[in-house]
Amino acid sequence: MKSLPNLNHKYIAIALGFGALSTLLATWGEMGLMSDTLPILMPFTPRDSTPITILMAVLIAPFVEELAKPLGLYLINAEEKPNFTLKEWAFLGAMTGLGFAIVENILYGSTVADSGMETAGWLIFLRFLLPLHMIASAISGFGFGLWVKTKNAKYFIICLLIAMVLHGLFNLAATVIG
Repeated sequence: MKSLPNLNHKYIAIALGFGALSTLLATWGEMGLMSDTLPILMPFTPRDSTPITILMAVLIAPFVEELAKPLGLYLINAEEKPNFTLKEWAFLGAMTGLGFAIVENILYGSTVADSGMETAGWLIFLRFLLPLHMIASAISGFGFGLWVKTKNAKYFIICLLIAMVLHGLFNLAATVIG
């Protein structure tokens, strides 16, 4: 990792670990937001659950997940005050996304395990081919690095919003296509 000289295995492990843990936090947050939102939507929701699925996938999941994934970056910065480059912050962001994706992909695979382990394995494999969480989290990590360097949170917020929109568009495409 000569191109990322300030990173050591400790920082990568923290990013991966907190990315994985943030899956649990995001799931809790998504369920909380949905339980607050569903009663409001029920009078307007047809028997078809598609609108609720789209709401969850396009708005709630990206919002909650992209807020949760950078927790490891906050911890690293608060505890260590490292002098990382923007590339290093983006890389650590991508690692939080990888940690998140590992857990989420296994959870998705487990939901189809009753169809057979081969089906579950293929689902997990195919989800890793589209590294959305790594890309979105790299954008957030870059923004986090800008925030650390400039002391201006607007850079992180802008990058976080970009990651949320990218995530939402990806989920919309996945939901509509099937």
